[in-house]
Amino acid sequence: MQINLPKTSIIIGISSLQGVILTLLYASFEQQVWPSTDPVWFVALITFFISAPSLTLLSITDANIKSSGKLIIPFSLLLASLGAYIGLQQTPTDYVRNAGLIGIFVFTSLIASFKALMYIQQYSSKAAISYSRLFNLSWRNFIIFAECSVFVGVFFGILHLGAALFSVIGITVFETLLGKYWFIIPVLNMALGFSIILFRRIINTADVIAMILKTLVKFLLPAITIVSIGFLCTLPFTGLDALWNTGSGSILVMWLQALTLFFVNTVYQNETTDRPYHYLIHRLIFVGVALLPIYSVISAHGLYLRIEQYGLTEARCWGLLVWSFLTTFSIGYLVGIVRRRDRWLETLSVVNVGMGIVVMIAMLLVNSPILDFQRISANSQLARLFDGELSYNDFNYSQFGNTYGRHGYLKLQALKSTLENEAPDKITVINRFYESRLRKAEDKAPSQAESQADLETKITYWPNKSAFPAEFIDAVTQDATSSRFNQYQGKSFYLIAYDLNGDMVPEFVSIEERNHYTSAFLWQLNETEWSKNYMSVHNPSDNSVLKPLLENNQIQLVEPKWKPFQIGDLIFTVPAKHSQ
Repeated sequence: MQINLPKTSIIIGISSLQGVILTLLYASFEQQVWPSTDPVWFVALITFFISAPSLTLLSITDANIKSSGKLIIPFSLLLASLGAYIGLQQTPTDYVRNAGLIGIFVFTSLIASFKALMYIQQYSSKAAISYSRLFNLSWRNFIIFAECSVFVGVFFGILHLGAALFSVIGITVFETLLGKYWFIIPVLNMALGFSIILFRRIINTADVIAMILKTLVKFLLPAITIVSIGFLCTLPFTGLDALWNTGSGSILVMWLQALTLFFVNTVYQNETTDRPYHYLIHRLIFVGVALLPIYSVISAHGLYLRIEQYGLTEARCWGLLVWSFLTTFSIGYLVGIVRRRDRWLETLSVVNVGMGIVVMIAMLLVNSPILDFQRISANSQLARLFDGELSYNDFNYSQFGNTYGRHGYLKLQALKSTLENEAPDKITVINRFYESRLRKAEDKAPSQAESQADLETKITYWPNKSAFPAEFIDAVTQDATSSRFNQYQGKSFYLIAYDLNGDMVPEFVSIEERNHYTSAFLWQLNETEWSKNYMSVHNPSDNSVLKPLLENNQIQLVEPKWKPFQIGDLIFTVPAKHSQ
């Protein structure tokens, strides 16, 4: 099959322009200037200038340039607006770390673009929409994309190989160029444009590869059907407990269901009554497809148990979304089997065309406020806290902030007003968490002297500051701020002056308290310098805020239950956790 592509100069021109724009965007990131300093604009612009040219290169022909553009531009603008929303979820950039959401956006945008590309190609061809046509387009697009990716990867490897060879004989200019983004981005974009021209002109190669893969799947479908039916037959005797005890029972069930549906669609996609198998095997698959809704019931039960116990999380939201897709496909096929019997493939076609659009829309909505799983999950976890299902001590503030990005940050800041009366010590936990994330640019970073002065104002002294010599405080603050990354951020510091050995002279102890662990050091003056020695800490209650205890003077010496003993020069001591 031959596709009448536009002139090579047009495709190369689009690819070159895309490379230049992406290079400029990357340069703004390197120089930390707009638009990279504004995540909303930065993500939106990158999204548009990747999606619009790429969809154009993969879809246009001599006959459909205008009709394709009428769909590609609006779709790319929609993706860019969703990218802006994802960029917003990265703010405030000083405190929010939400890179995982970028990865999800890339993945879902690829799926949505993959679906959109099929419908754009179908629309611009002026042919009636049919499942078999969409199916062939999907395989063709996937294989061309894979071929182009391999080509660009191999080309990139050859460039590095050549640069290494020239470097051996003293010519380093090529190795230097490969390290420059302003060279490598346009060159790889040119390579991508060339590979698209190459593989779209020999589209029959993609069709042959697709036919080979379909043939392999044809042999796999009976095998997975036998596994599926066999598993259902054993469940009445084994029960579901063993499945739930794996901790991933619902995922395993949905994987089996998803693979079965994929294999069925790969084999039965010609919308005819042809039988690709012997009558008995066909009937076996017929039964396997009819039983798929049972798997939806099983996985729904597993998801319900988890959500009932622990509330919604991002993973469970995704589980519900995938479950809804698989269930709709399965029930749609079952309805077709019940109504049309051996002509159920007609229903399969209708279900698949409609669900293809649904899946594309869902992949877009998960990047919007409508299906923002981080927002939904954060609200669910806070509802459990306010309903009393979780106590203020059991609520994991740090994990909440880590998992839910901007929504987690805003909701934890709002929660502080409630914590003032319910659990004031948890405000410290929240503040520490976000302080530890604060990283200032090197040109704005305070000097060590400024950091020491700042830390000194945050230290809690017991019994009071006058109990400590100024040289000791200076030694502690200098030690804590010696790193260029200001290690004191995200910690609480305490200085304790207490007589630990009964000689009527107080020893000095510094305590560094983080949200997840506490460390302590005994300081000693060696001639003119202070040195610190590590002290073991036993914290059975996981107390992470000592300040209210010190304010109430809840400090005392603890005599060990087991005293050390000595034989000659050997001293034997029971570990602290056993001596209490």
